[in-house]
Amino acid sequence: MVFMCKKCKKAFRKDMSNYEESDEFCPHCDNHYVIEAKTPQAVLGVEGEDARVDARMIKDDRVKPVQHARSAFLIDDDDLADRIG
Repeated sequence: MVFMCKKCKKAFRKDMSNYEESDEFCPHCDNHYVIEAKTPQAVLGVEGEDARVDARMIKDDRVKPVQHARSAFLIDDDDLADRIG
């Protein structure tokens, strides 16, 4: 296989059938031209529209949370008896 060193800009050949750790260097300038491979990591991400157009996904800490009105289904039996009479 033919390689080209980025440092000294010289081409050289390497036999890949008996490739060793010492073959990871350029024969002309001893530049280490083999880069370690990165293994993929599983990541969970959220994609959204441009925040300048639609900012519903961004939480604004300056705004107080909305106080929801009490539901009739959440009233205790005592409160219900007091309201009905």
